[in-house]
Amino acid sequence: MSAVSGPGVSYRVGRGRVVSFNLGDLELRLDEVFDPKADLSPYFGGRDLSAPEAFPTRSFYVSSGSLRAVVDPSDYGRLVSPGHFRAPPGSAPPLPLEEQLAAAGVSPDSVTHVVVTHLHYDHYAGVTRATADGPSLAFPSARYIIPARDWAMPDMVDARRKGDSDVTETLGAVEAAGKLELLDGPLDLGEGLTVEPFPGESPGHQVVALRSDGASCYFVGDLYHLVEEVEHPELAAAWADAPALLASRRIFSERAASERALVLPGHLPAGRIGRRGGAPSWAEEPA
Repeated sequence: MSAVSGPGVSYRVGRGRVVSFNLGDLELRLDEVFDPKADLSPYFGGRDLSAPEAFPTRSFYVSSGSLRAVVDPSDYGRLVSPGHFRAPPGSAPPLPLEEQLAAAGVSPDSVTHVVVTHLHYDHYAGVTRATADGPSLAFPSARYIIPARDWAMPDMVDARRKGDSDVTETLGAVEAAGKLELLDGPLDLGEGLTVEPFPGESPGHQVVALRSDGASCYFVGDLYHLVEEVEHPELAAAWADAPALLASRRIFSERAASERALVLPGHLPAGRIGRRGGAPSWAEEPA
């Protein structure tokens, strides 16, 4: 997987603007993502599933009319702190999201909405920033929209009960500020931006869409981690609800292919979904 460097890659979607940021690569093995006891050879052939691979961590900015949104804000420093993810050996720390946004001409105060596709730490670690006085909202004027079903997951409930800092210093601080909005269903934010449930990766996993002047773009979180999952939608991470995920992917791929939509996953470069021999196919979008 290639990483995007610098202050982001910009795309025009009708009258809207989208910017994709890579906040840093994380080191994972495929046998940590998929069931190592399953026969994965139809998908990966002789690929060494125990070999470390670099997965980029992406956050996104979208502007349309008066709306300014950040999707899946992350924080690389938090992600690679002890007990969390691994950084690839020798990798240079990337610019934090706030600095990458500034380089793209975006002030945190101008952001009107923050949408988290699902409550895995790498997708919400940047909703706050650490200060000497404790966590503060990364986007002080924004509404923070998260999936209600993920907030109710047993591990999230247990983390809040135990005072787990991963939650209390991020989403917990947003809740304490009275800014947290729990969503359980579709939502029209206006200006062509919508949020819609696509469960499977998590119970409440949601996808954000921008539609403008006949063009469309989807921020799909972890609906897909790998190209192989696009082209083989039955391939599911070990923690996923596989039947729900397969249903979500089938619905989404048909829609994205019919619209020729720009698709922005959390751990892949931007691309578009097409059809080849009756099955979904993936084509990376030129930067």
